[in-house]
Amino acid sequence: MSRVAVVGELLIDLISSSVVKDLGEASSFGRFFAGSPGNLVLNLNDLGVDTALLSRLGDDFFGRAYLTHLRSRGIYTSFVQLDPHAHTSVVFVSKSQSTPQFMAIRGADCFLEEPEDIHNFLNSVEFIYFTSWPLSRKRTRAVCMKLVTLALKMGIKIAFDPNYREVLWETNQDGKSFIKEFMRYCFIVKPSEDDSYHIFGPGKPLDYIGRFHEAGARNVVLTLGHKGTIISDGRRIETLPPCARRVVDITGAGDAFWSGLLFGLLNGKDLFESAVYGNYCAAFRIEHEGKDVILPSVEALKAIFEAGDN
Repeated sequence: MSRVAVVGELLIDLISSSVVKDLGEASSFGRFFAGSPGNLVLNLNDLGVDTALLSRLGDDFFGRAYLTHLRSRGIYTSFVQLDPHAHTSVVFVSKSQSTPQFMAIRGADCFLEEPEDIHNFLNSVEFIYFTSWPLSRKRTRAVCMKLVTLALKMGIKIAFDPNYREVLWETNQDGKSFIKEFMRYCFIVKPSEDDSYHIFGPGKPLDYIGRFHEAGARNVVLTLGHKGTIISDGRRIETLPPCARRVVDITGAGDAFWSGLLFGLLNGKDLFESAVYGNYCAAFRIEHEGKDVILPSVEALKAIFEAGDN
């Protein structure tokens, strides 16, 4: 099986110990190794997919602990950089059964550098995955665009999580316009309904699907929480109901969905069957409190959710 290259932020999430309506009400927090790229490589590793991770941590207590965590799970970390000056980026997050509130204290993720051996980083890669975080700063944006240009020349497909939030971008940068322009490079995007709102403003789900395609995205998987998922390849549209039987914690569900989706595509499944795999992985994360719980195989997940086992 080909590899997936993953580019973006590794974060320390400090998640409120209890469900709160407002992040300011939280009085205690649990520490989690987080950031969509970190979550994704761990999930993909659980599913047996090789990855190459490009990210940057602070050379500090949290950064070194994150590296130890990744290595303990068998993740190849040679392309994870340690910044001698900037601290590991930290995000305070409200525990929530809907869209959580967050406050980011950014550090090393804003100073990502090009990998020393860029061709080795992209060797045997079929998909390269980006989040919006590294696109939000001029320096890291340049690194990403060099990777995109080279990846497309090598026939590598671009997978993009358009998790745009204006608060993360430079004040003089029109992030919305850049994100829309970036869509033209993308083989697949997987926005949430909230992501779509922050990029395009108010709209209905099918309107969002159309706008992502109009911007240039070839395949669109729009996740709608308890309302399910809409999948479109530009010609065919299908709706996929959620399969989680109980909501314990939605944190990491989107990253888990990505892992199943990419697993399916890497194994020759079409977009729609791959989205079913993503649905299984997301449901497993939603039903479990601990985000470090190993993701079962796709075959095991299929048996669990199709059989309705507890």
